[in-house]
Amino acid sequence: MSQRVTIAVPESLFARLQPVKQRFNISAVCQEALEMAITIEELKTQVAEDENLVQRLQSEKKVLLNKVRQEGFELGIRSSAKLSYKDFRHFERVQSLATALDEDVLDYLFSYLDQKDCPQQARQLDADFAYLLEVDPPCRITFAQGWMDGVLSAWQTIKTQVENPQ
Repeated sequence: MSQRVTIAVPESLFARLQPVKQRFNISAVCQEALEMAITIEELKTQVAEDENLVQRLQSEKKVLLNKVRQEGFELGIRSSAKLSYKDFRHFERVQSLATALDEDVLDYLFSYLDQKDCPQQARQLDADFAYLLEVDPPCRITFAQGWMDGVLSAWQTIKTQVENPQ
């Protein structure tokens, strides 16, 4: 059994409907549109209520950001060979500012590595990974923070030998 529903449409739409209303079943068109709209809302509600999905996506995000940081860290270690004593001291001083980096940081980082003649092959990134850095500002920031951590890790390994030569 069907239920009747009255709908209101703007006058301009009603005027456009008049010359063509005999070519299709208005009731069927409205039923189909309502069915699609209700299905979409039900799916959105189901996704929002699916805690497993949220937890899985949070876990995937965490793993992805860890990989991004690790890639940055490894590049930091590789590029350390091109840095000067002054560079290491500078990064040591500004380390606390790494939490306030903005999305343009990767452009600055790669320009900096160009100035230091860090070879392109030392910073070769997987195409999918490079694309991720292009489109996701938080990943760019995490990568740069990882790079700085890598540089400072290399510095901590040699700092005592540099500061206190025997």
